Amino acid sequence: MKPYLLFLSLIVPILSVAQKTIKVSYEQKFIYNDSFFNQIPEDSREEVKSFMTAPTYFELTNNGDFSLYESVNTKEKVVASKTESTPTNQNLGMILKPFKVWFLKNFKKEISTNSTSVGDEEYFVEAPFEKEELYYDSKTKIIDGYNCLSAYALKSNKDSIQYWYTQDIAVIDGPKTPIDIPGLVLSIESNKKVVYATKIEFFDDKLPIATVPNSAIFISKNELDILQAKYLEPESYVDESGVKHESYSVHISNSN
Repeated sequence: MKPYLLFLSLIVPILSVAQKTIKVSYEQKFIYNDSFFNQIPEDSREEVKSFMTAPTYFELTNNGDFSLYESVNTKEKVVASKTESTPTNQNLGMILKPFKVWFLKNFKKEISTNSTSVGDEEYFVEAPFEKEELYYDSKTKIIDGYNCLSAYALKSNKDSIQYWYTQDIAVIDGPKTPIDIPGLVLSIESNKKVVYATKIEFFDDKLPIATVPNSAIFISKNELDILQAKYLEPESYVDESGVKHESYSVHISNSN
């Protein structure tokens, strides 16, 4: 019996290295204080809360040279206003748009490319791999059958981010995580959100990963911040009937 067990223990690591591509599905849930939703009009509060606390879904695909972390199944939601309309005032409600995530890592060049939509336009920001000061402790956890170790980072807002990573799979990657973590990140926990792997797939072939399109518009992070701030400015006009139309966008951030 002992030689048989030893044979298996030698085979498993070899199989883990053999795959050419790995795909990990993740779910993400944001955590909000009850007071957060008090800023939402009461007649729309429950619908907005339901939308914002529902899980969102992502996929990480890694073929050794590149990895892409992207949103899947994103859907907008229209919340109709219950405010009574008047001849000069009609509230058309809210359109809730989830953030679309598209984050590409180029391991050979050690650069990342992040796609962000502002209105109907898509912009790309390129930057060298970020390094984060990490601390390692002795905590362990088993996630989906994989032995996981713990690392964490301290944030300026007194929050901390805990990364659970496994070395059972020969991949160093994760959802927009620091490249210094020596394994595959299967879960991220903070006071504001939780991200966790729900499925891991292995492929013998090296699957292609979508790269930045040739028509991509590259801008700096500072330029992107200016565009986003301008997009959030209210817009208003008066039509031929004398009715005033107003629209505004709100960027709700729950970072970490």
